[in-house]
Amino acid sequence: MKSEKNIRIALLGFGPVNRSFAEILADKGEGLYQRYGVRLMVTAAVDSTGGALDVEGLDPGRLVKAKGFGSVAGYPGKGQTGLQGLDALARSEADIVLEATTVSMQDGEPGMSHVRTALSLGKHVVLANKGPLVRAYQALQSLAQDHQVSIKFSATLGGSLPTYNIGVRDLAGCTIERVDAILNGTSHYILSSMNTGVTYEEALVEAQRLEIAERDPTLDVEGWDAANKLVILANSILNVPATLDDIERIGITHLKPSDLPLTMLGTAIRNDDGGYSLAVRPERLPEDHPLAALPPLSMGIVFHTDLVGPLAMTVNERGPKPTAAAMLRDVLEIAVGSRR
Repeated sequence: MKSEKNIRIALLGFGPVNRSFAEILADKGEGLYQRYGVRLMVTAAVDSTGGALDVEGLDPGRLVKAKGFGSVAGYPGKGQTGLQGLDALARSEADIVLEATTVSMQDGEPGMSHVRTALSLGKHVVLANKGPLVRAYQALQSLAQDHQVSIKFSATLGGSLPTYNIGVRDLAGCTIERVDAILNGTSHYILSSMNTGVTYEEALVEAQRLEIAERDPTLDVEGWDAANKLVILANSILNVPATLDDIERIGITHLKPSDLPLTMLGTAIRNDDGGYSLAVRPERLPEDHPLAALPPLSMGIVFHTDLVGPLAMTVNERGPKPTAAAMLRDVLEIAVGSRR
């Protein structure tokens, strides 16, 4: 038996992703302890109407059950209607904060305040929320370094795809000449359907029925979500301090049948000066391209480098659990490293 170390976790935002994370802990928590020697304890969970707090540990299964009845504020004995994220963060004694609140691209809130506060308090942060990173990647990394903690975000780069780990760790020493990526499942599904003769409207309705498109799909079909991911990829893997203003972005709502077949592709192409041209737009891929035959419910990425490649990764995933698994991957990297 490995020596035990308790890792306290605060779940800020208890929507599909952090709820799935709690489900994973309820199912696999003991097995994770046996394997890694760290016991992952949820000490706070907050949703839009309240939260639950207990520094001795909340039962993740009961959190999921309470959420099923409306809110984690209904957790027996420990739930509090109106509990806010920053208050829970201050009282949770958390070692790691999982930020998965609703994305706000206007100001990054409430995630931005959650992340800044957590880092300033010396707490590690794991993100599924892209907003803070897109708006302030460099500043948040500096804040984490100043307080000697980690900020991890592999879930923001294609769900369970190990995009960050491959790009930074496994391609170390390589010069990345080009990246081709399909990192928005909604637009890829809709465009894949349109390529078979289905209209945009019909494809959108079906995507919404399958719960892979929001009621308002603008962020996906106009390329904003993929552009957000490309900004994070550029900053973290390509070492380019890019913002959304640096991304050429074209959506799919204007396309006509005569334009097809096309694929919604994010690209980063290295320039002679060492910078990158960044774009998200419909592209016509050659038949031999690794992503040309990507199934409709999939995402994928291809790295072209001077030493290795093309190196392609794809994933066929549906629902929030693979994204939660990516957050677990980051949590374990922090927790096991801390124990060592």
